[in-house]
Amino acid sequence: MRIAFLTMVWRDYWLLEKWIAHNSRLVGRRGLYVLNHGGDPEVDRIAEGCNVLHVPRDEVTIDLTRLRWNLLGGITSGLLSFYDRVICTDVDELLVYVGDKPDLVAHLAQAPGDEAAISPVGLNLIPTPGDGADSAACVLQNHPHALLSARYTKPCIVCRPVEYTVGGHGLIGGTFRIDPEIVLVHLHYVTPDYAQRMAARQEIVAQSRAHNAAQEETQEMPARFWANWARPSKIRNKELAIHARARDLDVRDGFGAAADLLRAAVTHRGRRSLVEPDRLNDDPVRITLPDRWRSAL
Repeated sequence: MRIAFLTMVWRDYWLLEKWIAHNSRLVGRRGLYVLNHGGDPEVDRIAEGCNVLHVPRDEVTIDLTRLRWNLLGGITSGLLSFYDRVICTDVDELLVYVGDKPDLVAHLAQAPGDEAAISPVGLNLIPTPGDGADSAACVLQNHPHALLSARYTKPCIVCRPVEYTVGGHGLIGGTFRIDPEIVLVHLHYVTPDYAQRMAARQEIVAQSRAHNAAQEETQEMPARFWANWARPSKIRNKELAIHARARDLDVRDGFGAAADLLRAAVTHRGRRSLVEPDRLNDDPVRITLPDRWRSAL
C-alpha cells in the first residue's frame, strides 16, 4: 500500500512540525508533500527531507481559499498516478487510527476503494479548564475533549481523482464513506501559539481587502467573508458555548455511533456531497478521548 500525505502551509511552524512528526512515522518524510505558500525558508527548514513545492504568494485575492483547494485537489489527483491513497489535510488536521489493525496503513490496505474518498470521523479539539497542564505531554493527553464535527468529517483519504469543495469539507461529483476506525483531530484551538496565529490571519483579511480595493472592478465582499480570521475570538467562543451545551457520547468501545450520526447528516447539493454542520449544531455531541488513544499525537 503506497500512501502519500499532502498539505499546504503558510507559517504555522508548530503545526507543521506536528504534521511531519506524526505522518512520517507511517510513510517517512519522502512520502510527505508540503506546499510552501510563499517560499518561507523556515518552512523549508522544518520540512527538510520532505517533498517541498514553493507556491507564490504575491497577492491575497478574495478567492484565495478556492484557489488553494483547486491546487490541492489537482495535486492529490495527480499523485494517485503513483500512490494507492493520497491523504490531503490542512496542517492543523491529523489522523488517528482507532481500530485493531497494526496501524493506519495496514487498515487502508484492506479497505475497499469503491468511493472516491474515505472520511474519518471529525473531532474538533476544544480547550477546557485544566487542560494543557503538562507542556511535555502529548497533545491529546493535554486536550482530550472534543466536539463531534461535521465540518471536520472531511473526505481526505482519496482513492480516485477528486474535486474538493472550498476548504476540502466535501466533494464535487464524487462520493465518500465515513470510516469509524479513523478519526481526524482538528488542533486549531489547542495550539500553544494560537494568539500569534490568529494575529497573522488578520493580516490575510487586511491584504485581501486591500487587493480587492485596488482593482478596477471591485467585488462585493460577503458579510461573513474571512469571518473566522477577522473575528477569531467570536468564532472560538461560539464553539466553546456549543461544547458546553453538548450531550456526551461514550466512545470507549469505538466510534461506530459517532459515525452513524455523521452519516445521517450527509447531504447532496447538486453535485456537492458533504456532512451538513447544522444538523449536528442543533443537537451537538461531545466526546472525551479514551486514555488508550491519547498517546497517538
